Amino acid sequence: DALLASGEPGQAASAAEEAVTVARAADDKQVLAAALSAAVAVHQVLGKPAAALKAAAEVLELAQGSKRAEAAASLLVADAYPGSREAVAAAKAAVAGYRELGDKLGEGAALVALAFAHGDQVEQQFEDARRAAMEAVTIFREQGDRAGEGLALSTASRACGLKEEAGQAASLAREAQQAFREAGLSLGEQYAADLAIDAPYTSMQQSGARLLLDEEQRAHIEINESATQDSLESIVTTLHHYNSTHQNKCLKAVILHVEGTPVPARLQSYAMATGTFLVGIRSLGVPMVSCCWGTISGPSWGLALAGDYRLTSADTRFMLPITRPVECLAQLVGQNTATYLTMESGTLSAATVLEMGVFHQVQSDQEQVQKGATEQAKRISNFPVLSARQTLMCMTPDSEKYIFVQ
Repeated sequence: DALLASGEPGQAASAAEEAVTVARAADDKQVLAAALSAAVAVHQVLGKPAAALKAAAEVLELAQGSKRAEAAASLLVADAYPGSREAVAAAKAAVAGYRELGDKLGEGAALVALAFAHGDQVEQQFEDARRAAMEAVTIFREQGDRAGEGLALSTASRACGLKEEAGQAASLAREAQQAFREAGLSLGEQYAADLAIDAPYTSMQQSGARLLLDEEQRAHIEINESATQDSLESIVTTLHHYNSTHQNKCLKAVILHVEGTPVPARLQSYAMATGTFLVGIRSLGVPMVSCCWGTISGPSWGLALAGDYRLTSADTRFMLPITRPVECLAQLVGQNTATYLTMESGTLSAATVLEMGVFHQVQSDQEQVQKGATEQAKRISNFPVLSARQTLMCMTPDSEKYIFVQ
């Protein structure tokens, strides 16, 4: 927990794995359950819900025989991966378990988990989500728990947003904000305020990034801010595997096709929000060309700047400031320009960023900018692979410098 709080999830994952190993060796069920519960939290932070669900399911097995422990473990399973089918069943089991125990606050917490699970299912179950959340609101109000009421109202707001009822979602979010304020929870108050702002965008969902390999050993990655953690990890793993196993064939270039579509922070995966995806791609050691269109803000700035040669469409809008720049921003665009991009507010046009030297080429529209990026990658890949890589090592920042500065 301390490592997670200090912003070191990688070390936290190692510590959790070690704790699980030690607990298994000691054959201590209580210690093992605690270690697995910590592992669930780490996997959630790292954006690995499947691994979190697996650990939580093991905790549920260990809890058999104690009704209270089973209810708590069922709640853990529901919270680990709300989008899984197991989550709905586990949340319902937790609700029933706490209800049987007469634990009203536990029942309210389980209803919140059930609402999240319904809202995250592939099949639209948004009305079920709203109903469960409002039932939790009633319970927390009866118990006088303003913090719990704020959480349940926030969950109901999310459900209404998913139903595209923006007005009702914003109203519930404001009620949640007031409940958190009265409970003295500033973090919850800010969360509810963000929900009210994001109400029109709640129905947006994450989408997978796409990887295509052409006949000339060039990799095309179609991506935007809402790319899922699994798709990003799969792309990095696939490209590294391709480079290491094909003796007579190796990647000649990578083209990033960046669609600028700003999304709320909740839709940004861990690899996207921190820049670890860029580190993984840059560590391939092959020339990269990036092209972008739409509205570039947030993590999209990192994607657009990841290329050794960068193109944009004429109608692209660039939002300032860059709140989380890549660590090597000054090396890429110069110190004065980097300072301007991170300190000023407003919108820049494609012509302006071209003049500033942030981009190398502007094309008329999306189709032309993608075509231009492919042609540039083709010209670069005509050079011998070894020469291109050696040139990159001399002229570009190290791959680890593409991490985002928090």
